[in-house]
Amino acid sequence: MIMLGWLGLCGALVSAGCIALLAAADPKRRGVAPARPGLRWLLVSAMFLPGLSLGIAGRWSDFLIWIGAAAIFGWAIAALANRHQKPRSQN
Repeated sequence: MIMLGWLGLCGALVSAGCIALLAAADPKRRGVAPARPGLRWLLVSAMFLPGLSLGIAGRWSDFLIWIGAAAIFGWAIAALANRHQKPRSQN
């Protein structure tokens, strides 16, 4: 039997990976038209799949860990993706 919480944390890491891919492929941030609209829908679906599967399996403690950790990872990824690079000064 898997230790309590590991399923939730692993699911949160999967969701965070999807969030990172969505942030990297954001057409507004890159300034281009979306190349693959189906890919965006697939990533959004895959982002919620761990939580859905934990809920269906009745692993409620893991579900709560997943939703909390995925939210924190999502905020961290959004903060890092919106960080602006300072131009290097020529000395």
